[in-house]
Amino acid sequence: MNEDRTFWECVYDARFEGLIPRAWRTRELIELLTPPVGRFSPNTVNVLPYNGSIARIGNGIGDLVKRGGEPKAWRVGRGRFQLVVDPDDDIDEQNRQRESAKSRVKRVNARVRRSARRSARVAASRSSRQVRLGHQVETESDALPTSSRRVRASGRSNPVSVALDATDLQEMEGLSTEQKALYIVEKHIRSEHGERVEIEEDRDGADLRILVDGHTVKRIEVKGTVSQGLAWSQLKVSSQKSHDALKNGEVEMYRVIDVDGERPSIYILVHGRDFTLEHEPRWAVKQTTWEHDRYPLRGKPYRYDLPYDPVAQDEWEALE
Repeated sequence: MNEDRTFWECVYDARFEGLIPRAWRTRELIELLTPPVGRFSPNTVNVLPYNGSIARIGNGIGDLVKRGGEPKAWRVGRGRFQLVVDPDDDIDEQNRQRESAKSRVKRVNARVRRSARRSARVAASRSSRQVRLGHQVETESDALPTSSRRVRASGRSNPVSVALDATDLQEMEGLSTEQKALYIVEKHIRSEHGERVEIEEDRDGADLRILVDGHTVKRIEVKGTVSQGLAWSQLKVSSQKSHDALKNGEVEMYRVIDVDGERPSIYILVHGRDFTLEHEPRWAVKQTTWEHDRYPLRGKPYRYDLPYDPVAQDEWEALE
């Protein structure tokens, strides 16, 4: 990589040359941007994507972006990023993505500021109340609205329907199934908790971390499908951290069905009550290499013309 290029210019170059996929991970940049090929340290490659990016869903925003820097990448999944200005997009799409990212930064920063002010007011009010009443601490369960506690207890027998309006459908256009599911869950959570809630990206065995008045009240693993049913056969848990967190009851699974519809539904699934986790070793299937020139008839059908007809003696080559 050219020593005069910035980190993000090098990432753009790698995308332009097809060396990394559209949605990439930091580990895919290590061999390209660190010595002896590149000039960046592994720590820089691991940290800068988080500092210079913003999540499409939730409040995830990098420190450099918080301080007014232009977002260079979208966070499109756990540890996965996508350039805001991608070389595979035309000029109009690049401009649209750039403006969308700037607009997203304004909304997230405003939301974070409101949450900080609310948290400060709640903390002051709680401290004053504790002084007056001795000790009165609100539990995490009490912090949840009654309707949310009822939904959580209802399980998969009572899915939650989420109505999407024209604005929602427009914002979801072009998103992957996973990203649509995250969008739908965020909309549901905000409708339940209102302005008290903060939604953060969780990179420790879950997709989302839900905070109310600054306190974590739940962690969620989100699984989306275009199917109008639960599609159990498609439900997979890929990481050991997610497996352990679900099994230990630290994380709930939100199964979002019909993500392309106007009224998708969310099933709230709990390990041990609604599902179990079974280990399924997977094998990669790859085509074998055949020596076509050596075996030209391999894989081709054979045809026999009149196999039972007699052969005249003068037609045998061996007797000529």
